[in-house]
Formats: sequence, structure tokens, C-alpha cells
Amino acid sequence: MFKEWLDSFRSESTKRVYKAGVKNFLKVVGLHNADQYIAEVKNGRDFFSDLLNYAKYMSENNYPPKTAGAYSQAIINFIEYELDIELSKKQRRKLNNALPKGKRARTIEDDLTRDVLRKILTHCDTKGKALFLFLVSSGIRIGEALKLELDDINLKSDPVKVKVRGEYTKTGEPYYSFISREAKDALLEWLKIRQDYILSAKNRGRGLSKLGYGKGLKSVEDKRIFPFSQAVAQQMWNNALRKAGLENHDKVTKRRTLHIHMLRKYFLSKLKLVIPKEIAEALAGHEEGLDEAYRRYTKEEIRDWYKKAEPYLYVFVPQEITEIQTTFQAQLQDLKEKVTDLLYQNQKLFIQKDELRQELEKVKARLARWEKFEEKLKQLEEWTPPTPEDLERMITQILQKLKGKVNNE
Repeated sequence: MFKEWLDSFRSESTKRVYKAGVKNFLKVVGLHNADQYIAEVKNGRDFFSDLLNYAKYMSENNYPPKTAGAYSQAIINFIEYELDIELSKKQRRKLNNALPKGKRARTIEDDLTRDVLRKILTHCDTKGKALFLFLVSSGIRIGEALKLELDDINLKSDPVKVKVRGEYTKTGEPYYSFISREAKDALLEWLKIRQDYILSAKNRGRGLSKLGYGKGLKSVEDKRIFPFSQAVAQQMWNNALRKAGLENHDKVTKRRTLHIHMLRKYFLSKLKLVIPKEIAEALAGHEEGLDEAYRRYTKEEIRDWYKKAEPYLYVFVPQEITEIQTTFQAQLQDLKEKVTDLLYQNQKLFIQKDELRQELEKVKARLARWEKFEEKLKQLEEWTPPTPEDLERMITQILQKLKGKVNNE
């Protein structure tokens, strides 16, 4: 029953969290089998009392509020799925009051800086360095990154583009991100030995299977970029922390103060320093940022924004060089803006020149008309009016001509 219930969820991360929640619950109530617990509830066991005690147990042991809420929801969902029982509003209110208070994680984290990252990654092997640089420069969740296949990345694009399919994501929504040139170099080194790693892992799996351990042999046809589990990735991170002398634990929660998910936080914090918030959120696959960024910006604009922020994501490039490159990019951007402004001003001058030329043609036309008028005026000034005698003579001549014309007719 327990396996059937887990298989009803599509998200692997949900399956993982709910499985851990139910197993932890069974440990608290003193059982080892989920199906056995369902049988006892059918026989009259008070599951709500168990659930309430479980919530109090998590509060007393300082479970992070989000973890406690997810663990509690896991057992509720399991009970409702198997027995078709729903908690009343009153029961849910009592349960919520018993759960740990707050929304933020209770673990006090250490600061993840460029120097700290450099110390950690220095102690990673080729695959670890490739994975963690991939994560810190793309903002992609660790669970999603471990599902990516070789044809989900375009190594020829600048920067390298990564397509995260909907079936990989926590929300079911597809998105895309990029990785830095530094991450690309590390990835190319990993891809050189990736197939050897798969073959080696298969041989190790064959030996463990003979001893009755492991989950079976690894397929040599594994198409994933990083063909290993999240547990392996976590172990690589823990080993690197220990070698770097940075494996610290919170005194209350006992959890590590530096963890893989902080790479995603690092990515977002760096990008938000230099690019619009919605673009940073979209590149990290946050649902609230996807619609806003994809609606307001073109793919080319999002790419250009990432390239502008890329220097801030470098780990092994010295800080001084990064600052120089950042300053140069800022100056280059300023120069581009000035050139654009000059081109705009130049275009305005061309337009004004054309307008002036048209006005000049109009003035020339007016001047030509004025010259003709002036010529006629001059002719009038030179004209001498006839004397009365001349007028009388002219009138007499006209009358004689008219008289002769009438006689002829």
C-alpha cells in the first residue's frame, strides 16, 4: 500500500520528502511498517492522537517549520489515501498549534562567499567541481540538474544554454537558464571522463549486487549529464566541506550550516545585484518570475542580461580580475549608450537638414515670385501717362475705326 501511495505522486522530490516523513513518523510511534500501521488504525488505533504527538515531538526537537509541516502533511495524506478519512477543521487547527512555529529555517547558516566556495570546490574531484559550478552559475535545483540529459544543453551557444523540461521541474513548468564560461570549462573536463565513470560505477554495482547490496547495475546507456544520485552529490559536498575545514553544524538543529541548496541562493543574490529581479527569478525556475520575465523580455534580452551578470558568478577567477572585467563591461555599456545617443542625435540632424532643405526650396520659390513682381513694378515706374491731347487723339482714332466698321457692316 505504501509503495502504491508513493507512486501516486509525479514529483520525485515530493516522493522523497513524503517517504522520509512517513518513515520518521513510524519511528516515533514505534513501528517499522506503514501497512502495519494502517491495519492498526483499522482496528481502532487513534491516528489523530499519534499525529498530534508527532507534531509535538517535532516541536520539542526543533524541527525546521517547513520540514515539520511537510512531514505532518505526508502522514495525513497517507491516512486519507488509504482510509478515505479527512481531518476536521478543529483537528487541523489543533495540529497546526502543535507544530513548530515560524516560516524560516531554524538552522543558522554560515555565509557562502566567493572565498568559501573556492575553498570547498578546491577539494572536489572533476565531477563534483563540474556539478557545483553548474549549479552556482545556473540557479537550477539540484534535483532538476541531476535529471538533465546531454541533449538538454547547447554547448555551442554563448553562453551555454540549459533547457529544463517540465517533467524535471518542481512546478511542472519548463524553463531555461545558462551556465558561465567557467562552469562550461569544468563541464567539458567532466564529459571527457563521464563514460569511464559510468563503466566504473557499473563494475562497482556488479560487486555490490553479488554481496546483496545496492539497487542493481547502472546502465551504460545513462543519458544524464550527471549520472549519479542526489545522495552521491550530497556525499561529495560533505566530503569537500570536511576537507576544507568548513563542516560546521547548528547547535540546535544539528544540521550543516553550509548546504548544497545555498548555491541556488548564492546565484539569486548575485544576479539581483545587476539584473532585473524577475529575470533572476525566471532563470532560477521560480514560477512567479517566469511569466513576468517571458512576457516582458525577448530571449536575446534575457541572454544579454545573464552575460552582464556572469562575472559575478565566477568562483576561481580572482576578485580583482572580476572587478576589472565588471568595470570594463560597465564602461563598454556606457560607451554603447553614448554611441546610441550620438546615432540618435545624428539621425535628428539628418531630419533637420532635410526640413531645412525643404524650407530653402520654399524660400527660393518665394524669391523668384518676388523678382517677377519687382520687374513688373519697375516697368510701371518707367511708364509715362499720356497727355490730354494724346488721349483725345487716341479716342478720336478709336471712334473713327468703329464708325468705319459700322458703315461697312
